[in-house]
Amino acid sequence: MDWAAAIARAETLGARVKPAAPLMDFARAVLRFQQEIYRRAGSGSRKDPQKLDTALLAGYVPDFLQLVETHGPPPLAAQAQKFQDRQDWEVVLRACWKQVHDPLDPLARLILQPHVQYLCERWRVEVGMPDDGAGSCPFCSRAPLLSIDAGRRILLCSLCSNEWGFAERRCPGCQGEKIRLSRSRLLPHVRLEACESCGHYLKSVDLRRESAAVPIVDELAAAELDRQAKDEGFTKFEPNLAGL
Repeated sequence: MDWAAAIARAETLGARVKPAAPLMDFARAVLRFQQEIYRRAGSGSRKDPQKLDTALLAGYVPDFLQLVETHGPPPLAAQAQKFQDRQDWEVVLRACWKQVHDPLDPLARLILQPHVQYLCERWRVEVGMPDDGAGSCPFCSRAPLLSIDAGRRILLCSLCSNEWGFAERRCPGCQGEKIRLSRSRLLPHVRLEACESCGHYLKSVDLRRESAAVPIVDELAAAELDRQAKDEGFTKFEPNLAGL
């Protein structure tokens, strides 16, 4: 991820899409915070490109909780306030990495994301990674956050931001082909891809229609599609920055 481009895009969309302005303010704050974690992750030398530095990450937790309480959507802000006094942050971060459910997963994921992105980038350089894959990330095994249309279909990992190719009009979860499509009214280059077989959905960002899009930001700005999907009974594979 180009952090500066993502932060700038959030500012642009906050001014352009008024209903998304509060989410874009939150996105900018989170992205700046994550950018610092990413910078710190790359400043040291670690032998194992799949080992988390949980001590480093735990040190960011108090300030991050304060950020979420101040700028975050009400559900995330309430969660941050509820767990303000919890001390076992390394345990929480390791549990999230190992996909062991904890009530703090949405917050832990936002702190893990830039560090795991750095690890993934190292792994891709040092070990290599397939350009195409199954419905889950070939690096960290997470479900995709969104789909990108860039002349071919690309899935973006919900945790490490890895990208890999995947078949058009097919559900990453159940491989089904009964996909219901609907486009955002406010951001026509973003559409909903809802699987009628398993009941999950992704949003897709079409870079051919909007070359300036930063998928992780544009997906978040099209929050009306999340509300539509939930009203129709669909569940997102994995949450975005807002915990949606």
